[in-house]
Amino acid sequence: MKIGVVTNPHSRKNRKRRRRAHELRSLLGGAGEVFETRSIDELKPVLRSFRREGTKYWISDGGDGALHWMLRSIMEILSEEGADRDIVTLPMFPMRSGTIDVIANSLGIQRTAEAVLGSLRRSLADHDEPASVIADSMAIDCVQVTAAGEVAFRTYGFVAAVGGLGQQFYTKYYSYEQPTVRTVVEILTKTAASIPVAYTPLRYLPGMSPMLRQYARDMFEPTMARLSVDGDALPQSAYTSIQIASLPIKISHLLRLFEQASQPRMLHAVFGSPSPATALRNLPRMALGRTLEGRSIYNRCCRELVVEATNGELLSPVIDGECYRDLRRITFRLGPRVRVPRAVIVNGAAVNGARPPTGLAAGLRPVRGGLVPMPIR
Repeated sequence: MKIGVVTNPHSRKNRKRRRRAHELRSLLGGAGEVFETRSIDELKPVLRSFRREGTKYWISDGGDGALHWMLRSIMEILSEEGADRDIVTLPMFPMRSGTIDVIANSLGIQRTAEAVLGSLRRSLADHDEPASVIADSMAIDCVQVTAAGEVAFRTYGFVAAVGGLGQQFYTKYYSYEQPTVRTVVEILTKTAASIPVAYTPLRYLPGMSPMLRQYARDMFEPTMARLSVDGDALPQSAYTSIQIASLPIKISHLLRLFEQASQPRMLHAVFGSPSPATALRNLPRMALGRTLEGRSIYNRCCRELVVEATNGELLSPVIDGECYRDLRRITFRLGPRVRVPRAVIVNGAAVNGARPPTGLAAGLRPVRGGLVPMPIR
């Protein structure tokens, strides 16, 4: 089996596409197989079969959250086998099958899932194995507070909104039943409209919209935490922004963030307590992919970020679209490298040898020879 596709029937886009697995099988023909996983417990057995059979292309159909659990499950399987997690290269990639597809967009995958699978199947039929690019990921060690006590676990990802603006953005985004690109615009617009009211005497005017009074205050609610960057403890105790990524991130066609993560084997952390006015002035810079500037905004290239909750509060980070609850401590470090077929990351006809993405995806490193089989090198 050359291609293994894992599809999540519970993803927001797939809920109304009950024949999704059948559609994907038709696209694959005899080049691979499609597996539906309705729970996290069903995922590992499928991935073990990929590894056992030497499946070259491990494809996630279901958005950022589905990819997140695929990456985490793969790494847990390798850990169980005693593999060295720090030097593993994983032959997997996402498709644009979610609601926002931050990771797929950031890796330069601009085509539909159907187009990606079709071009990949044709490449295999022509014995034309595509070249690939490599993206860094993060290994994320967490301590979670549960009724039975504290539980330590490790997960993996590409971008994390730990607290403040980024985390509040995702909280509001996923509160919509069917969020889309318009949802991103709506959240940004409501925030910008609310700032002049929420932080001035206008909020006390009779008849003032409750949304205008409160929306920006929700977005800028500080996160109480202690931070340490590469071993250096920071003196600040409250943050309206704590975010980190292992590759430059693109949110729809609107925001471009973490451009410093294009440096090989470095993470880009953004943290601080920018005022609402400062955040508003940085919107054009976010749209253009430039470094955020202003008082109380800090950009650091690092290899480790430690965030520890304080004041009796707990952290609720969003990691690749997946929300984790009740975390007391989180440590971000460089994780495994992930290979992405170069032939499917260009917009338009898929051709081997096409130039790797520029701009946002400039941090991806091209690799000759295509995807390697799953056995660890």
